Amino acid sequence: MKTTIRYTLFFWSSFILCSQKVSANADTLKLGRMPEIISHTATVGLSISNFSIAGITPFDHLMFTGYIANQLGGYAEYALNNGPRPLKVYMGYNEWNLHPFFDKILYEPAPYTSYRFVRQYVQSSRNFNEPGALRYRKGYRMIDAAANTEYRIGNHCFTGGVGASLTWGTSYYLEQRYFNTSWNSFMYVMREKKETYFGIFLPFRYDLKFIRDRFSAGIQCSARKYFGLQSVQIDYGVHLAVNLLASR
Repeated sequence: MKTTIRYTLFFWSSFILCSQKVSANADTLKLGRMPEIISHTATVGLSISNFSIAGITPFDHLMFTGYIANQLGGYAEYALNNGPRPLKVYMGYNEWNLHPFFDKILYEPAPYTSYRFVRQYVQSSRNFNEPGALRYRKGYRMIDAAANTEYRIGNHCFTGGVGASLTWGTSYYLEQRYFNTSWNSFMYVMREKKETYFGIFLPFRYDLKFIRDRFSAGIQCSARKYFGLQSVQIDYGVHLAVNLLASR
């Protein structure tokens, strides 16, 4: 619930800043003065997405069906120039969803349902049945920084770039695997470890801008390759953003 409040405050504080700037320029027009030259130089937004560890976990396309999304995030972006292909500085934060408000399936009465297990404990290596293998990861968080550029056609904007990402969370390594005759099943002895990884971040975003470009909504997709992990993480989802105004 604290995360929900944090994201909500982040978005609506940006909305209030945008509204105050628009009101100030409306007052300028009423007084008969020439308005300032305005450009949309900063964007803040919220995103929800699913993710897949390429070649290891399947692509989950069932967003909004019993749960909202597997990943929650927010971002801020600032344009360094106003040219036709503006250069933008991007900062983002994402976390794997462990909150019941967004994913009720995780907290069903039956604690060992496959849905709960798969979404909380993400398979993280192909050889996950071998002793010493990184079998699962849980609750990972990501901070991203990138240099982006934008291509615009009317109200349609395409943004992409390259950057770096830092991620941290809980990893589970397989210590031992043996067959339990009483349970007639394999048993697993796991070792828990807090870990941090650094990697490359490739973001892509499509936005439809509306209400005189002050708001935008769209879809996004990104790839993260962390050094020390086997495969690429692919994120895909939707977002809503406020475009802040600034004078030039």
